[in-house]
Amino acid sequence: MITPYVVMHVLIYWVMNVVAFYFFKLGSGHAGWWVPCFIIGNVFGASSIWFSMKLFTCLNPNLAMVLTGVGSFILIQLEMVIIFGSRLELLQWAGIGIGVVGMVLTIVGDKGFISQ
Repeated sequence: MITPYVVMHVLIYWVMNVVAFYFFKLGSGHAGWWVPCFIIGNVFGASSIWFSMKLFTCLNPNLAMVLTGVGSFILIQLEMVIIFGSRLELLQWAGIGIGVVGMVLTIVGDKGFISQ
């Protein structure tokens, strides 16, 4: 069921993962920044697991996984394009689109998630 609790935990999880991967990417391009960015990225990434686990307590596991895993994947791909200038080919954009469709179908397919 969509509640403010679920929305808040999903959004926080997504933000923490986007921040974590920002630092991972930033550190990978600068030799002197590798260790600090690795540590900061892991603080955000590992801490985000707490929000994922909270979602597992109130959602079906497949919904929690698709919201956290696929949602983060999509946002991180967009982050890499927007912030770091990664160029994706058409087929890669199609893969991201399929991820969005899969996430929507999984959510809509769970009758209890939307209707209650």
